Amino acid sequence: CGWDGGSCFSALTVDKSEVAQHLQLHHGVKPGGDKDRTSCRWEGCGKKMKKESISRHIVAVHLDNKTECGSCGKTFARLDSELRH
Repeated sequence: CGWDGGSCFSALTVDKSEVAQHLQLHHGVKPGGDKDRTSCRWEGCGKKMKKESISRHIVAVHLDNKTECGSCGKTFARLDSELRH
């Protein structure tokens, strides 16, 4: 886990609900409403987003859980992006 500068030594899976639970239990990140915004506190990031998107962002960007198009080989951060492609 790279939250708060990488001081947490927990291993994370690429399951976004497990990441969300980890952030709540170990880092005090409370789930927010649609309009609540926060910054990603992963080491070296700082991207601003809706609170509800933080675990999806961590899985896709920081845990490098990419998906690849079987036809052209292009990689996508999320499955829904690949499906639209």
